[in-house]
Amino acid sequence: MERRREPRFAAEQPVVVTLLGVQEIRRPAHVKNVCSWGMAIEMPCPAPPGTLLQIEFDDGVALGESIHCREAAGSYYVGITLDQALKSLANLALAVDQLSGGAQKETPQTS
Repeated sequence: MERRREPRFAAEQPVVVTLLGVQEIRRPAHVKNVCSWGMAIEMPCPAPPGTLLQIEFDDGVALGESIHCREAAGSYYVGITLDQALKSLANLALAVDQLSGGAQKETPQTS
């Protein structure tokens, strides 16, 4: 019997996960599935419930919290509820660069 609130979509995307806290731990991981409010990842170290996480994608970053963690076959499967996400960071960087370049050209020079 399926007890999930909404459907999950399978994924196999490499990411880099940083466990945030007193000592930050940065590890490679793989997204296994996603839904509108969270994701499941597989990683080489545990992230106990309540652990704050930063998940870095190719062109984005998400912040979330571990809600469950289980060990299976030498890996850890971590369920994450997402709090914030930024995507298209390359486009954002380009826009900031263009704006800052435009602002410098418009600044009058003094002698």
